[in-house]
Amino acid sequence: MAHRQPQTALIKFHLNTRRKTQRAIAKKIGVTPPMLSQVINGRKKSQRVEKQLARILGVSRETLFPVVA
Repeated sequence: MAHRQPQTALIKFHLNTRRKTQRAIAKKIGVTPPMLSQVINGRKKSQRVEKQLARILGVSRETLFPVVA
């Protein structure tokens, strides 16, 4: 079964280059910082958080969370 695997290093790179914090993004999309961190690190799944994070960072969801078999 295919699932999405976060590209954690790439996500953190985009956060740093855009000078965004996980805390600020979490507040903007209405989740807690720990929830956002868990999605970024692959411990939790949330399509809504993945989509909104990608939109804020200006990249596709598929770039940050590609489907793997």
